[in-house]
Amino acid sequence: MLFHATIRHALGGCALIALAAPAASAQTQAADQVDEREKEKETRLDDILVVGRSEGYQTGETNTATKLPLTLRETPQSVTVITRQRIEDFNLITIADVLEQTPGITLQSYDSNRTRFQSRGFTITNFQLDGVPSNFNVGASGNSVMPDTSTLERIEVVRGAAGLVTGTGDPSATINLVRKRPTRDLHANVSLNYGSWDYVRAEADVGGPLVASGKIRARAVAAYTTRGSYIDFQNDTSPSLYGVVEADLTNTTRIRGGVDYLRTDSQGGSWSAVPLFFSDGTRTDLPRSYSAAAYWNRWERDNTNAFGTVEQEIGRWVARVAYNHRWTDTESLLLAGSNSTFFPNRQTGLGLNVVNTYGKSHTEEDSLDGYATGPLRLFGRDHEIVLGANHYDRTLANRATTLTAAYGLPTFRVGTTSYITFPSIYSWNGFVPRPATSDRGFNSSVDETKQTSAYGAVRLNPTDWLKIIAGGRWTDVDTVTDTYNTTTSPGTLTRTVRVGDNKFSPYAGIIVDLSTAISAFASYAQVFTVQTQRNVDNEQLAPLTGTNYEFGLKGEFFDKRLYVSAGGFHMKQDNVAQLIAGAPPLPDGSTPYQAVSGVTTWGGEFEVAGSITPAWRIAGGYTYARSESADGTRFSPDTPLHQAKLNTTYRIGPVTLGGGALWQSRIYRAMPIPTGAFLANGQPVTATGNVSQGSYFLLDLLARYDLSSNVSIGVNATNILDKTYFRNVGFFNSGWYGQPRRVLGNLRWRF
Repeated sequence: MLFHATIRHALGGCALIALAAPAASAQTQAADQVDEREKEKETRLDDILVVGRSEGYQTGETNTATKLPLTLRETPQSVTVITRQRIEDFNLITIADVLEQTPGITLQSYDSNRTRFQSRGFTITNFQLDGVPSNFNVGASGNSVMPDTSTLERIEVVRGAAGLVTGTGDPSATINLVRKRPTRDLHANVSLNYGSWDYVRAEADVGGPLVASGKIRARAVAAYTTRGSYIDFQNDTSPSLYGVVEADLTNTTRIRGGVDYLRTDSQGGSWSAVPLFFSDGTRTDLPRSYSAAAYWNRWERDNTNAFGTVEQEIGRWVARVAYNHRWTDTESLLLAGSNSTFFPNRQTGLGLNVVNTYGKSHTEEDSLDGYATGPLRLFGRDHEIVLGANHYDRTLANRATTLTAAYGLPTFRVGTTSYITFPSIYSWNGFVPRPATSDRGFNSSVDETKQTSAYGAVRLNPTDWLKIIAGGRWTDVDTVTDTYNTTTSPGTLTRTVRVGDNKFSPYAGIIVDLSTAISAFASYAQVFTVQTQRNVDNEQLAPLTGTNYEFGLKGEFFDKRLYVSAGGFHMKQDNVAQLIAGAPPLPDGSTPYQAVSGVTTWGGEFEVAGSITPAWRIAGGYTYARSESADGTRFSPDTPLHQAKLNTTYRIGPVTLGGGALWQSRIYRAMPIPTGAFLANGQPVTATGNVSQGSYFLLDLLARYDLSSNVSIGVNATNILDKTYFRNVGFFNSGWYGQPRRVLGNLRWRF
């Protein structure tokens, strides 16, 4: 707590420094006095390291896929950049808001606090902060805190396997969260939002030079959100603070350091979803506000990240070393009426059982990335090369806790198991006595993952119209999990499991300019995942390998203001662990596995982003992706085969009008469904069947009016048609409703 207090004071100091910038800047108007030679040096660093800012819905260059400074047209993979302008136009407050607009990305919500991001049938597990690897566990068991978008300049998404920059994971996507940097000119922005379900948000962003020369700059960003929900009992608050200072030590050396802090305090969160079937096999029709949570449910997460960067120009080369240290504390006390085993009675609403948990954990993460990039002269032509390495170390410690409940609710038995009866879903009001909890003072488990990588790539330019990228990444992964006996105090170590492996992942790409505006591209990339399963010889299986092939066309039109791409992809997994039925057990009693060919995915994408005219901005795309298991059955059917997204704005004088549309095809999942028959003990007889959400269409609208060059008012309305749909079906035999119509008004002031 003392350390967190220190961080908060430091952030406050940074904010005060930034607020003092006007006085410092006014002394001599620093921006006008910067030497032209220094400007050229700064521009070169920005261009090579791709730290410049985006304009409109288009960006100049990105290096997330290869670490090389390439335009979207020059990158032989599917890349989407969500710019700052687009974040503000559509009021994209959370990372989930951003990804919901990103082509080829689908979201699966499990409850009011957990959402999984998917691409091409696989869960997205690879994240970066300013290009440095970071772990955000956001799936069904996830408790990570994703950054507030107020701290970000843009979000870059590389779909498929980005094996050159992230050697491990599934061939889904890599998401790079690019933070805001200090500006060389004084600026200040303030925004206020108010809307549906008592949504209130305030955001401030101020920065500029701290000295007359402009060689030291700072920026401070603060945001505070409090909101109710369309879900019963839930109310969330989330303060966010961010401070960063940047300095030019010399004409060729720049350093940057900062801290960001985010707390998410969720009260009354659902921790469950809506039952889909009654015990007689008929479908439920519960309201979108349904929640089986207790009013005292809470899920509190504190996340702090300290970072530092050194950027150095060495002749015609540029080198960069970046470090992140992130720590997260989580505490949750949760209760819900569970749908995982039982089904409610249509008449009484009874039938569910109570589940509860109390948990505390602490996560420490250190990430270091360094690389150098520059020109290479061969055969009379200039080429580009990048060489780098990074290291990642994450420790997750789960605390041993106790939960003593006295809910005053009856129990029932099924077989030898006793369950606490959840009250009727029709009359549940969230009120039940709060249980007593305690931290026992030691860990129940500690999980540490280390990953070390070295990578390199070269872009050869044999002719003006042909570019070839070749490279690879060597990655070594080691994970150790210690489990402790929690029946004693302090807990004694009962088991240690260590798994690890290493692999070289090749990368290749080719770009052929067909005209001054259109290029053809193709690429090959790999990622891998360490497997814990063992074969009949008690040897760890080789890594699960995901291979990604892409090909297509990319173009830049309207004086490069509009980016368009169309292409196809094919992905496959090898060395998938498959249980060997009937095989003798291994020495530890576990069942052996064998490695087989796995999931195959293929499909196509179309994307457009940028400006058709100076007044008309557009971004969106269409994706078709089908995944099949080795036996030909559909894999990941809870992601749609077809998905289309489109967002646009048009400016007419002081008025900006726009909107967004999303359409996706049917999704489904297999689950046990009551047949209408009952056993002697009263429990329903079930049979496995598919439960689905049909295709649906969502429409958003926005309007903004500029009261002056510095002040604007606006309104954003999402799901304007108030479509009722499930954002997830079948998980724990339940469904999660998507958000109803929401309206947010906003006031923005810029200086």
